[in-house]
Amino acid sequence: MSDDSMSSMSYPVMCYSKSTAPGIQTDKDVSFHRHDGYEFYLFLGGSVNFYVGDEVYTPARGDLFIIKPDVMHRAISRGPQQYDRFIINLRKDRIKDFFGGGNDLAHCYREDQPVSVRSVRLDPDSIEEYCSIAEKLSSAVYLRKPCDDLLVNAYLTEVLVLISRLLEGSRGTEGRGTVPDLVTGVKNYIYEHLTEQITLDDLSREFYFNGKYISATFKKYTGTTLREYILDQRIMLAKRLLREGGNVSEACYHSGFLDYTNFIRSFTRCVGMSPGKYSRCARAGALGKQ
Repeated sequence: MSDDSMSSMSYPVMCYSKSTAPGIQTDKDVSFHRHDGYEFYLFLGGSVNFYVGDEVYTPARGDLFIIKPDVMHRAISRGPQQYDRFIINLRKDRIKDFFGGGNDLAHCYREDQPVSVRSVRLDPDSIEEYCSIAEKLSSAVYLRKPCDDLLVNAYLTEVLVLISRLLEGSRGTEGRGTVPDLVTGVKNYIYEHLTEQITLDDLSREFYFNGKYISATFKKYTGTTLREYILDQRIMLAKRLLREGGNVSEACYHSGFLDYTNFIRSFTRCVGMSPGKYSRCARAGALGKQ
């Protein structure tokens, strides 16, 4: 996903409502991106395809998505309606401050959960309650008056407790599209052969479909091209290798890149910093604050 960006947060909380004017967006209008913290995305109106990790959703008003750190996502408006949402970003090192003391918040927001996104549909009263808290949180975050940090903590606690209660016993949102077995199979093939060269001919021989059909089907159900998806998975592997102490050359060749210059260029564009800087930040324990 060559056009993605990693959003890094200096202040640990962002909170804002956003509206997009009526109109149909294209893939080029909205890039995939990821954050170094959790995103709480409340859909309030419009018609969108919401791509999160390996899933695609068509949300309805009141759908709340809790997206784990470092998960690729984007929402593309597909209709003539105004697209409205309320977004809270909370840096992952900050959310841990709310764990402990006998509460069960940690259970809801653990990074080791197998799913990349959790979701729940809010009823009208819950939408009103959530937005009321979020608006006060937004004001405290952006005005930053004396003692507003205390208010930020208070409103964050309200939001996290509200979300946890909504998740309890919830069956999640409806509206998730059914991903064909072909797309799932292609993803598994990519995982298993990530360090090798993967071509459309390889996929065609493996799955007995025309390469163009495989490519078009993959794009339809994931919102990204095969080339972009493979690149993103290789960058993710390279980041893990660097975090685990590998040098830049090792990360390059053990993540499937054959050209060192291309690796440096691609990594820097996707991550927002060079592999060397990423490695130094990892050693210094500073990645969560970059």
